[in-house]
Amino acid sequence: MKQLTDSDTERRLQAVQDALASAAREGQRVSPAAAADLEAYVRGEITTDEIRQRVMARLHADPRYKAATRS
Repeated sequence: MKQLTDSDTERRLQAVQDALASAAREGQRVSPAAAADLEAYVRGEITTDEIRQRVMARLHADPRYKAATRS
């Protein structure tokens, strides 16, 4: 991944803070794993696509999700 500028980092940080605030307003908790992914995104270590992949992998591994989606 390319080196982030200070402006890139600030933009990413603001986007993450906005997303966390939105989740809090809706009463949703952010898991420690998701929070770590968001921090890695701000630092430029992963992309938004990688965040999505990680979140979906955790969701599909969760037995509560599997039970809710069975017919």
